[in-house]
Amino acid sequence: MIWSDREDFNFHGKYLNMKGIRGKPKPYGGTRPLIMNAGASATGQSFAVRNCDAFFLQASRTSLEESAQRVHRAKEVARAQGREIGCYTVGVVACRSTKKEAEEYFHHCIVERADWSAVDGILALKNISPQTVPMREYLTQRSHYAQGMGGLPIVGDPDHVAAQIADLSKAGLTGIAISLVNYLDELPYFIDEVIGRLERIGLRGKAHD
Repeated sequence: MIWSDREDFNFHGKYLNMKGIRGKPKPYGGTRPLIMNAGASATGQSFAVRNCDAFFLQASRTSLEESAQRVHRAKEVARAQGREIGCYTVGVVACRSTKKEAEEYFHHCIVERADWSAVDGILALKNISPQTVPMREYLTQRSHYAQGMGGLPIVGDPDHVAAQIADLSKAGLTGIAISLVNYLDELPYFIDEVIGRLERIGLRGKAHD
């Protein structure tokens, strides 16, 4: 309602009781924002499917087929409720001119220079420790959370990075939110080298001035 043309309206609901509501500026073009939610649990996924336009899920580190299955399951849950939902994931990108350079940079940032005390603090909040899970699982989760809070590592030269993003699209994902170690240094290169490749294969529309 706050995104509609209505001005100074009242709202009385289960959790909120408000008067004289006014929301400005309104969404561009008379539309509303895309509502997205993430959730690894069945409860989180169910909430997203019921209430959102898009759902963030974790892409598989094992196989593209497993990622496709996760997308398919989420979409089927939505369709069972008469809804269509977009599926997105998160990736941690290290892109350099050569595969070797990208892998060395990723290892330096994510392993050698990781803030392990912060990682362990996050894991503790989730009750993940050597005392609560098997050591192999703990070390795996520790590594994953150091990599952009569990985002899918996409490490390599521009051809490899673009190909991996294309594969995620083939698995049914609508889009990906990426993180970079240093946006100021890395984003221009990503735009020039990776986005250009995605445009040429039809996964991105060309930018207009």
